[in-house]
Amino acid sequence: MKNDLSHMVLTVLLSFFFMGTVAAQESKLSVKCVVEDKSGPLAGVNVYVKGTTNGTITDSKGVASLNQVKAEDTIVFSFVGYIQQEVVVGNRTALEITLQQDDLTLEDVVVVGYGTQKKVNLTGAVSQIDINESFLSKPLTNVSSALAGLNAGVQANQTSGQPGSDNASIYIRGIGTLNNNAPLILIDGIEGPIDAINPADIESISFLKDAAASAIYGVRAGNGVVLVTTKQAERNKVSVTYNGSIALTQPVNLIDLVSNYADYMEFFNEAQANSGILVPQYNQETIDLWREKSKSPNEVNELGVPNYVAYPNTDWQKVLFQNSYIQSHNISMTAGGDKTRMLLSANYVDNPGLVENTGVKRYNIRANAEADVTKWLTLGTKTYASQDDYEMGNFSSANSYL
Repeated sequence: MKNDLSHMVLTVLLSFFFMGTVAAQESKLSVKCVVEDKSGPLAGVNVYVKGTTNGTITDSKGVASLNQVKAEDTIVFSFVGYIQQEVVVGNRTALEITLQQDDLTLEDVVVVGYGTQKKVNLTGAVSQIDINESFLSKPLTNVSSALAGLNAGVQANQTSGQPGSDNASIYIRGIGTLNNNAPLILIDGIEGPIDAINPADIESISFLKDAAASAIYGVRAGNGVVLVTTKQAERNKVSVTYNGSIALTQPVNLIDLVSNYADYMEFFNEAQANSGILVPQYNQETIDLWREKSKSPNEVNELGVPNYVAYPNTDWQKVLFQNSYIQSHNISMTAGGDKTRMLLSANYVDNPGLVENTGVKRYNIRANAEADVTKWLTLGTKTYASQDDYEMGNFSSANSYL
């Protein structure tokens, strides 16, 4: 009887053990996860069971599999630049997850050659500037000078302030060669002068700073690349935009000159005496006569010449330099439908300069158009024209005479 009882107890215990094992095995699931964003599958997404080391990453098709998952477990999906998601498994063996981009961090799209790329995926030294803050809030006469101080490693040197000659030389990470140090400048994928663009037409400016740019553009990218993209019309939207500015310009840091000629003669004689020359360059009678005539500049002498001409005391800085107003006006019209989009813009800049007859007037027009011919083919054009009208004054040697 004892043997029968022992056999019964052993049977019950084994039954409970096997039932528990089967139940444990039944509660462990194998879960297949498919992760994507709005553009398609995401590779490299971290997929793991919360609070454990049970995890993996998605493959090139956005697929990952987790084993030994219980129904009450929470699976975490995380990827740089996207909002983390957590999902309770339940009894499901397949999960389809769509991750949303984190708008507060890495949503910016950067132009990187023949296309665009998210910042999170960049491996080279690529940077952008904020067009709205840097350009549209300032009165500008050209784009190159406006780049000064806006981006680390990008240097813009302006050597002249004369209208039409005030373009800046651009260097990326300093001077690297003995010859041409200028970066390659591409406007909508085509090489061109950056100062021929209307600043209001610019959508983005990117700087490719390292040797990785040469892999796309060759040896001409050895000094870096400046990529400029212009604006396009938005789908299903019509708009008319005007912006303009008027700025006062005036000469600064002028030199304090001796413009009174009688004072100049006295200072010159004093300098000669201090250096040991006893005979003065100008006699006192000449100095006194000059001072006397300067008191009545409009009187005419015996030759019929006014005193301000015969005995001048001219401050040539005041004669040459003047205050002026720079004005800029830009108007753009955009129209976009489901399949066609067009942008038209016109720009006028009047920069009279600080010296009379040295000004320039600039006219720009642009037409950007696109049409979706099929789902996979888009045709378009980006066309612009620029004209500069220069006044005939030449200031190149004036500072030497001053």
